[in-house]
Amino acid sequence: MLFTRAFSGRPSLSPLRLTLFSITLLEEMLSGIPTIGLPLLRHQVPMTYTQIGLLFTLGAAMSMVLEPLSNVLSDLGKTKKIWVIGGLLVLSGSFVLAGLARSFAVILLAFALLYPSNDIALGAAQSSLIDENPHRSTRTMLRLAFIGNLGDFLTPLTVTIIALLALGWASLCWLAAVIWLVVALFSCALRFPQVERSEGRRSRLGLLLEGFVAALRNPLLLGWVVIATLPVMLDEVYRSFVSLYLQDMLHLSDDAVESLITFESASGFAGLLLCELLLAVGLTVRQLLAGSALVALIGMTALLLTRSLWLAGLLLCVVGASSISWFPLARAQVYERLPGRSGTGRALLSLGTPFSVVLPSIVGLIAGRLGITAGVAFLELAPLGIFLLLLVQRAEPRATPA
Repeated sequence: MLFTRAFSGRPSLSPLRLTLFSITLLEEMLSGIPTIGLPLLRHQVPMTYTQIGLLFTLGAAMSMVLEPLSNVLSDLGKTKKIWVIGGLLVLSGSFVLAGLARSFAVILLAFALLYPSNDIALGAAQSSLIDENPHRSTRTMLRLAFIGNLGDFLTPLTVTIIALLALGWASLCWLAAVIWLVVALFSCALRFPQVERSEGRRSRLGLLLEGFVAALRNPLLLGWVVIATLPVMLDEVYRSFVSLYLQDMLHLSDDAVESLITFESASGFAGLLLCELLLAVGLTVRQLLAGSALVALIGMTALLLTRSLWLAGLLLCVVGASSISWFPLARAQVYERLPGRSGTGRALLSLGTPFSVVLPSIVGLIAGRLGITAGVAFLELAPLGIFLLLLVQRAEPRATPA
């Protein structure tokens, strides 16, 4: 009965939805090529460590600047089809350029195009899913989170296949280019959801800018943006530093640590399914977020107190299952408060990108000065912050006279 209620009434998996969801899965699997194939790239284009760092820094910087701009501009038109297809074509071309590169200047240009085009295409695809059915943005984001988690599991398989095929850098890039080109061409034949625009393009641009500024002045909306940013503290950064904690404090072997982290990642599937079921029985998003934040906070604290391997593994799974839904639930709340402006919503959510960039350095500095336990404990501010923000948001409407 619960499963029926959780999944009843969902939109059928049309060719459009299948393609847009596939873009998310493929992005998870193929986005690691620049890092996985780095040793192969050095055989083709000899580089210093400084130059390698510049590759990724420039790519991330270009994406940080261009993606929010494209998100806002994508709301100008009735459909985001041109942004999806355009982003995929540039992404495909970037991989071709990277495969042909024989000098540092060319590979630098390829990376400068690759990162923003990847993020723009992915963002436009996910925004199109939101635009197709704005009232089901929460369920859509949960399914995207499920696919993203699945992609994390399939990435090691992709790496294994690449290693077995003994592909060179150029072959890797051309394979990715062909895949993205096929997806782009297939997308051309699809009918994307349209959002009615009654204003002219010029007036629409002015309204978009006014709406973006107004959103920045909306404390409730910014609160959801912050809540959607905090989960990054329990993503790769948490896994990296908790792995070091398990090695240094519990003295676990590399294999044991890898196994525990794998189980923690797998627990995300159970967490997303449980979230769907709890929504189906009537719990609100606020109740889910507040409850799961408390569970994660207790689990993270208990993990730092235990010295048992099995209990540590169980607590890691509790943390993974309880925190997996924070990101999609909070992002959906932003989209629901900006109907017809999913691009603007993504632009607002990108305000948290600088925090995610500096977070590893902050945790590393704390761990270096105060110890690895303090570094991992610092990350408990994520569930604590989410819980406190939800309390403030609940109290805010009551403080304002009707």
